[in-house]
Amino acid sequence: MRQAGTVRIGFIGAGFARRVQLPALALVPGAKASAIASGHRANAEAAAREFGIPRVFDDGVELAQSPDVDLVVVSSTPDAHARYAIAALEAGKHVLCEKPMAIDVYEASQMVTAAEQHPDSVAWIDHELRYEPNRRRARELIRSDAIGEVRHIELALKPYLRGDGRPQTSAAPWSWWFDQSRGGGILGAVGSHLVDLCRFWTGREVTYVAGFAEAYVKHRADEAGVLRAVTSDDFTSCVLRMANGVAATITLSAAAHHGVGHLGQVTGSEGTLLLTGETKLELGKPGGPLEDISAPDDLVEQVKPNNMWARSFVRLLRDMVRVIAGESPQGEPATFMDGWRVQRVLDAVRGGRGVQLD
Repeated sequence: MRQAGTVRIGFIGAGFARRVQLPALALVPGAKASAIASGHRANAEAAAREFGIPRVFDDGVELAQSPDVDLVVVSSTPDAHARYAIAALEAGKHVLCEKPMAIDVYEASQMVTAAEQHPDSVAWIDHELRYEPNRRRARELIRSDAIGEVRHIELALKPYLRGDGRPQTSAAPWSWWFDQSRGGGILGAVGSHLVDLCRFWTGREVTYVAGFAEAYVKHRADEAGVLRAVTSDDFTSCVLRMANGVAATITLSAAAHHGVGHLGQVTGSEGTLLLTGETKLELGKPGGPLEDISAPDDLVEQVKPNNMWARSFVRLLRDMVRVIAGESPQGEPATFMDGWRVQRVLDAVRGGRGVQLD
């Protein structure tokens, strides 16, 4: 039986959900896990035992249609995002969909249509970096002209650590992440976040994109030791132009052995914002030193795994639960339309040529 004021959450997928999203619920008032589904039922059953989840499904559509679920978190592989999200919306459920939003912009547009046809359902994309304290503070500083007119943005991640802290190096075993047909690759996994971050910071859309995605490690052994072909990217680089003329460059590598980790630099006419690592933010004025202005994070050490992705997910889910309860959002969540706009950019990069966007 539903408890008054409690949002019952059904999770589709037992990988990232089990490692990151389900532990986050301990810090989200007014929410509880009521169901979990996985194509590998044994994985769903193991997660259900670990977190005390009462209902287990081996099909995400069945979970989406369950009367015991109010909010569906689509945390499956990306090739199934559209199917499950649309099924949930048609069943009158709220939806939080992982990124990349879909396999391509066609699927993403179908998801947008479904969301528009069910306006009473809250439908968000899990771009949790919009809730990371220093990236939110960077946005506030940019919008308040603290660094003057923004000229260009540089974003990079080398080497890549997944959201649960595990390395995705050149030695990582083959999994769906290296299968393009299932939505694998660093462009979708991280590039989607950084494209959205450019939009979030500037408040403008991408009008031009040029780039490419590459698989440098051509084969990887799976868990059984069988060598499998890699069809998704482990490196990507692109240049964006925003509607206000701001240029942005994004470089991501899961093939790098060493590197700077997370790096973000926003250059304006009157100063610089520098983000290093997950949480350090510095501000510098022309001719002067950089000053550490990092925002505090009250969730440090409370969330497991203790990284910015997991902590930011807690904040996002708290906000979503409030919105489902009828309150206004405290942040600026990414809607399905935001997801579609990001998906257009990802598709253009994969096309390997310059594309003018409307």
